[in-house]
Amino acid sequence: MTYAHDIFISYMHDPQMESWIHVHLLPFIRTFIGNALNRPATIFVDREGISSGVSWPLKLQEAIAKSRCLVPIWSPLYFHSEWCRRECASMLLREHQAGFRTPTNPQGLVVPINVFDGEFFPPKARDISWIDCQRFWLVGEGFSKTERYVEFQDILRSWACDVATVIHNAPEWQHTWLSDDWLRTDDQDLRPVPTRNFSFTGLE
Repeated sequence: MTYAHDIFISYMHDPQMESWIHVHLLPFIRTFIGNALNRPATIFVDREGISSGVSWPLKLQEAIAKSRCLVPIWSPLYFHSEWCRRECASMLLREHQAGFRTPTNPQGLVVPINVFDGEFFPPKARDISWIDCQRFWLVGEGFSKTERYVEFQDILRSWACDVATVIHNAPEWQHTWLSDDWLRTDDQDLRPVPTRNFSFTGLE
């Protein structure tokens, strides 16, 4: 048994996020990362990869275990999702056990895309570098007709080379990643930070 996917896409499910990922993000990263790898890139996205009648948690666990890296789409609400935190925490644990994110090996296996202000991200997330796509988290046909859409492609094309390097440097696959312990990985460091208090002054 070995890897089945190059990338596991981890994201908070809501209509805007799903539309953006499937309409705008996935087509470009499939092409750009595939070219950077010099072969087709295999990408797991749960809406496409889980069939009707399949036990969702087990299928998800297997997909993460068999993915070389994880690309989380980070927004504040991502860290409010228990499943998103588990997905990310399990890959961070793999990094730690494989000797990644150290002074001699600073690269990791979690390669985030940020689509919102990182103010409410937990400290653990803020310590990980991300590609900033806040200006490009837009849905609808109008986005694809703007100059910003061209900039979006330029950024993803450059980023794809970094992701390809992460994929190439993934550690040798381990069957222990399929154990239940990995799905129950402690996600404490990824819990959302408390929301600051806002004060509003009423109109006179």
